[in-house]
Amino acid sequence: MIKLNRELEQLGQGMALPWTVFDDNGRSLLRKGMVIDTPQRLALLMEQAVYCSAEGEQSTRSAKDRSGIPFFVIGEWMGRLHTMLHAIAAHRPDFNIVRFDELCIAIQVMCAEDADAALAAIHLDHDGKYAVRHLIHSALLVELVTNRMGKSPDERQRLIAATLTANVGMLDLQERLMKQDGISSSQRDEINRHPEEGVTMLRLAGVQDELWLELVLQHHERLDGSGYPRGLRGDEITEDARIMAIADIYHAKISERMHRTGMLPTDALRQVLLGQGNDIDSGLSEVFIKELGVYPPGAFVRLANGDIAVVTYRGQEGISPRVASIITPRGVAYPRPLPRDPAVREWSIKEIMALDESLLLTDLLPLWGY
Repeated sequence: MIKLNRELEQLGQGMALPWTVFDDNGRSLLRKGMVIDTPQRLALLMEQAVYCSAEGEQSTRSAKDRSGIPFFVIGEWMGRLHTMLHAIAAHRPDFNIVRFDELCIAIQVMCAEDADAALAAIHLDHDGKYAVRHLIHSALLVELVTNRMGKSPDERQRLIAATLTANVGMLDLQERLMKQDGISSSQRDEINRHPEEGVTMLRLAGVQDELWLELVLQHHERLDGSGYPRGLRGDEITEDARIMAIADIYHAKISERMHRTGMLPTDALRQVLLGQGNDIDSGLSEVFIKELGVYPPGAFVRLANGDIAVVTYRGQEGISPRVASIITPRGVAYPRPLPRDPAVREWSIKEIMALDESLLLTDLLPLWGY
């Protein structure tokens, strides 16, 4: 592994990488052919990146090392974000905004490298504390959608930062709500105050980006004025805050709670993005649907021949998904996943199904090449 300093400096911003770039732990950061599109990303790579020399071997990490697998990288991010958010909430001096920016960039890198695996993780991985997992998964959704919309890397990074810190004003309450049925009046008041509380905490932590803070303040506002904390309407709400709202609602719907199972992705898309009424931006809803696909990666589906399969890739414009059969019509697991083309009548998708909890995430990793 050779440290890339002079090589990256000579390459420069806006040029394609001639090698796959790894960090000091052997984790893939950027694949060969990707473009370094911001000065911040170039500076970050110059600080920490390494690459494989000579024959271009991938990495010296062992086969058991999970550090380069998106599903497990997200778990690492959750631990880091949990520490950062509680440092902000407790007004501790150990919050490091540079490290926080690195986390935001890492989310952008993952989405650029393997968007389908990122979406699969959102739908398959329900481990860890919901309060933190919800923020990470929502940030992945926000990055994918805003990249489709053509927003710049810097704009997307700010939006990721706002999404990751949106609920810092109610961290403990959010975990308590996951374990109870119903909300008390005092808890409702705390919920309504949390955007303002979050902005106060972020200012004390040293966040000076007013657009970031405004997004945190607005992420629960609704077009029809039914949101909080200020009851803004229509164009009073920024487009980025509307995007955050949709990601927040969609992920909440597909997530399990103590007293209910998560909604199927297609039902969540239909109910939240198409049937929500006048409080959600319909134009942005359509962008979400196009980005996630008709059947998002990680969704379980039943095929015409009776197989149960997992959606692996969205396909062109999300309307031609690829799937892999994992269970036979008789309910027996296939020895290995079998790729199927839903365009073939025998393997056409008949219905979406609930997550099969008997399947371990590690059993499904080969579907995305891990």
